[in-house]
Amino acid sequence: EKLLVLTVATEETDGFQRFMQSAHYFNYSVKVLGMGEAWKGGDVGNSIGGGQKVRLLKEAMKALADQEDLVVLFVDSYDLIFAGGPEEILRKFQQANHKVLFAAEGLIWPDKRLADKYPLVRSGKRYLNSGGFMGYAPPINQLVSQWNLHDNDDDQLFYTKIYVDPLQRQTLNMTLDHKCQIFLTLNGAADEVLLKFGTDRVRVRNTAHDSLPAVVHGNRNTKIFLNYLGNYVPHMWNYEHGCSHCDKDILDLAQLKDYPSVLVGVFIEKPTPFLPEFFQRLLSLDYPKDKMKVFIHNNEVYHEKHIQKFWEENRNTFINFKIVGPEENLSQGEARNMGMDLCRKDATCDFYFSLDSDVMLTNSQTLKLLVEQNRKIIGPLVTRHSKLWSNFWGALSPDGYYARSEDYIDIVQRKRVKSDSSLSLLYAAGSLHVHNKQPRVWEAHFRSQSITFLIITMTCGRYLKTLWTGRRSTSMKTTQGSSPRTTWSSHDSSTFTINIALNNKETDFQGGGCRFHRYNCSIESPRKGWSFMHPGRLTHLHEGLPTTNGTRYIAVSFIDP
Repeated sequence: EKLLVLTVATEETDGFQRFMQSAHYFNYSVKVLGMGEAWKGGDVGNSIGGGQKVRLLKEAMKALADQEDLVVLFVDSYDLIFAGGPEEILRKFQQANHKVLFAAEGLIWPDKRLADKYPLVRSGKRYLNSGGFMGYAPPINQLVSQWNLHDNDDDQLFYTKIYVDPLQRQTLNMTLDHKCQIFLTLNGAADEVLLKFGTDRVRVRNTAHDSLPAVVHGNRNTKIFLNYLGNYVPHMWNYEHGCSHCDKDILDLAQLKDYPSVLVGVFIEKPTPFLPEFFQRLLSLDYPKDKMKVFIHNNEVYHEKHIQKFWEENRNTFINFKIVGPEENLSQGEARNMGMDLCRKDATCDFYFSLDSDVMLTNSQTLKLLVEQNRKIIGPLVTRHSKLWSNFWGALSPDGYYARSEDYIDIVQRKRVKSDSSLSLLYAAGSLHVHNKQPRVWEAHFRSQSITFLIITMTCGRYLKTLWTGRRSTSMKTTQGSSPRTTWSSHDSSTFTINIALNNKETDFQGGGCRFHRYNCSIESPRKGWSFMHPGRLTHLHEGLPTTNGTRYIAVSFIDP
């Protein structure tokens, strides 16, 4: 009852909803100013501005000016969260022993020329930050009553000029929270911050001053770092209970008469291995096909035959099917915008699901689970098997590129959660199958489950067609039946050698095989897809037996562990 939180928000953004969620957790009494008004305070993220906040606060304080025992806490809302409760804030405010207390930061903004006018401090942050301040109602009213500027003038400059005036500072009994007891501004201080995990709550600890701030402000270019902190603070996730909000506002599809309509945007932006298998996994998604529409953008001529076959077999499976091919010459960005526009302009489209062709969805429930989460934007965690690579970045470096976050490995191993602004593959561009290293897909597609040495069958033809074209491969050999003679005897310079037959004896060629002199032993050409393995140097001098007719192809690997 002795603390009132005032904030300004002209619209309900995700940041505002996060702020209110943290306020409700601690049972703060919050009054929102300016909701529904047009924002005229300028682009405060990149330049000066924010005067509209002071004007709205000035108007609100007129009704509170006479309440001498009321403490008013004014904070930003779009980039701020609470980490402590009102009792803690009031206790720390009383310990400060001043009537007005502002947040402090280590970097001066917006007028560096005022730096010399600031009082010197022995330790702590020296400069004022207007993203959070508090005080008794009468002096706060006296402070903001001086505002007579425009909405797009700078609020922090206004408060700074008052603070650096010694007479004003003394009259209003103002000070700064130099050691971040209540307010933590992240700009310039991200390296000082650690998460402190408790049984029920998570706190932010400022290591420079060994404090546990109750208000965390992601000012300037620290919004993404605030997102990271907001994944845990104050109770979003902890080791004891896991995610506290993941099951909120869930959409129970079983209770709906009709499933929501989903437009699936498929993007084939580069040559993609196993594209037919990708389409089969798309078909296997456990979601009513009469509620699915498909948009395909293909940028590769090579894949037109795969798409044509998929369209011919499934054009009547989905309620709508649209294909844009390489002849349209669309950029990747234009294609993705086209996919989203198709959903935006369709009144019956409830959800848009963007999927890159190099993503193999191994869970047939994926689409249903994403729809049930009922979020504005959401994506499943996609990883490479047994790797730490995933479809999101844990953090950003100062130049806006990749940086590993403290919790990245835990998230990839599905031990934590993440609110992410860098999601790829299932919305933006990405590369899941770079270098074609997809052991799970290869195993599922080619490996026999019952015969140990039947290595490959279906892929033999692909090897010949893809690798032998133009004789670019150095890992295959060929012998032709032009003359019935053996090859010269040799020792392989390897520890052991593996040979795999790529075509069929009798059907594609006659003859062939290998003879080992020392043992006077011969093996005829193995069956297609079967492996023949033997030691290499020193012990197994051998010669190739003649291919009497046709062309024999083998894949050879010389192994030195």
